[in-house]
Amino acid sequence: MLVNSRLIVLLGFALLFCLAAAYQDVKLVPGRHYQASEVRPVHNLVRKYMRYSTAASSFVDMAAGWTSCGLACNSPDVHDVTLNLTWHVDIPLSDGLIGVHTHDKEIVVAWAGTHRYRALITDMSVMTVPYMGTKGNVHSGFLESVQGAGRTVESHLRRLMTDYPDYMVVFTGHSKGGAEAALSALDLVGRVDGLRERVRVWTFGEPRLGDTHFATIYNKLLGPVTYRVTSAADPVVAMPPRFLFDYCHHNLEIWISNAEGDIYVGEEFRECAEDPRASGSVDFYDRSILWHKNYLGLPPQDHADAEFSW
Repeated sequence: MLVNSRLIVLLGFALLFCLAAAYQDVKLVPGRHYQASEVRPVHNLVRKYMRYSTAASSFVDMAAGWTSCGLACNSPDVHDVTLNLTWHVDIPLSDGLIGVHTHDKEIVVAWAGTHRYRALITDMSVMTVPYMGTKGNVHSGFLESVQGAGRTVESHLRRLMTDYPDYMVVFTGHSKGGAEAALSALDLVGRVDGLRERVRVWTFGEPRLGDTHFATIYNKLLGPVTYRVTSAADPVVAMPPRFLFDYCHHNLEIWISNAEGDIYVGEEFRECAEDPRASGSVDFYDRSILWHKNYLGLPPQDHADAEFSW
């Protein structure tokens, strides 16, 4: 019995070592400004996960693979991922993909942004509803979208985590997809054994997801492994407004403050994560949707031309 216990401990340390070797977290200090030249590795990760987010918003067809989504998928970062699942659910509306990147040892779960006209209805469903019996409340539209594909995503993720026990699991998405990626990750860490130790969340242009109570729940469970990237004067990250149903962001904000790529890392909070020196420092009337479409040059310029469908 003692030998078996020691073996289990050794295997556990071996797995943790493999995970650490396979995935390198960025080292950023909350409350600090960085020049672009100091954070090139962060830029590389932003571009990498933005490409996955863009691909998820491009109607990737499982059978056709990466040839089905044009310039949005024309990148080695994307081509190195083996597709495991794509989903396109009409009611409630939801789209996304799951893939495996063997070189980087990552399982990628990417949720699509607002690329269908009907998705605007989801975005505007700003009434909040209770989150899983807690005091927290979340955006009803985003929650409905996540629940629409949740069981399918969960079943595929469970199988992949078993097949690739030393791989990290990265949830990502842009805009609406960012909100759904964060909410999906939070939902699944409570149901999938071992996910909490392997998960990372990268979102881009994510709107506010829930109220202050929900932000507290999120920060406690996933705040330390979440990178909520915002771009200069992106207006979407300021929506829904704070005064509406007590909406509030979760940790950790990485604000790309200008076109050169300088960043400011927002302070961490136990409750509401709204550092006034980060994206909140931009007056709403100075914001532009062009910044929502520019995260270090992504999505690609022609992506918006073919972005919307019914």
